[in-house]
Amino acid sequence: MTKKFRDFLKLIRLNQAIAIWLLLLPCYMAIILIFKNDKNIDIFNYVKTTILFTIGGFFARSAGCIINDLIDYKIDKKVSRTKDRPIASGKIKISNALIYLAILLIFCLIILLQFNIKTIFSGIAVILLIACYPLMKRFTYFPQIFLGMTFNFGIIMASFALTQSVEGEIIILYLATIIWTFFYDTLYAFQDLNDDIKIGVKSSAIYLAKSNPKKSLSKISLIINLLFIMLGAVQEFNLNYYLAIALCQIIMLLQIHKCDLKSSENCLKFFKFNWVFGLIYLFAIIIG
Repeated sequence: MTKKFRDFLKLIRLNQAIAIWLLLLPCYMAIILIFKNDKNIDIFNYVKTTILFTIGGFFARSAGCIINDLIDYKIDKKVSRTKDRPIASGKIKISNALIYLAILLIFCLIILLQFNIKTIFSGIAVILLIACYPLMKRFTYFPQIFLGMTFNFGIIMASFALTQSVEGEIIILYLATIIWTFFYDTLYAFQDLNDDIKIGVKSSAIYLAKSNPKKSLSKISLIINLLFIMLGAVQEFNLNYYLAIALCQIIMLLQIHKCDLKSSENCLKFFKFNWVFGLIYLFAIIIG
């Protein structure tokens, strides 16, 4: 493996595969939810949609990483965690990064063109959201909310792809995953708390650190799971679903209690643990 190829893999964060799962799991939740409500099931269509969303999600996330690094490379140079990123460190030239980005966006377009017009337009919209997200930390303490809207937009796209509409249960799922993303990306942001304060950029970690962050995170976890309970009520899910959501809430509170938010290692570990919550939510929808 050449050095340039290794740098490219680092640029698209292939070494941080956990974020790919956090992107794809909400899409799978939406697909399963729609499948359970479909009275005229076409298995081939669901399999095709799942495969295309998995491939498209990988390309979109890779493109998003490059867009983020192109916009933030000056900031990344000043943050200990990000100063070695390929663009910030000069290992990959901006011109080359733009070429990689163009190729990935072409792949995204090829995937999009396999769907109906509503899905195509929603896919174009999400690329615009991806481009805007890195700018949010300049203007608001809650860029993580905007990330949640962007990162989970696959839920809306999946609904358009399979039903050409967006029903109430899909909106509830979308809202729940937006708050969930806010939750885990706030944990991620605690890694850069001191550097972000020095640089002057904003994050929810900075905002929550002003008072009692663990108490705030506990309240946020409750909002997430109340929204999932609302989803269960709308869908008339069985008791197993609610038991799974209750388990998720208990684990979240235990993890919040034992996490040292002043430790970057602890925060990263807790952030990565969120794939478990995603699996529980997906499993809950399957058995509900």
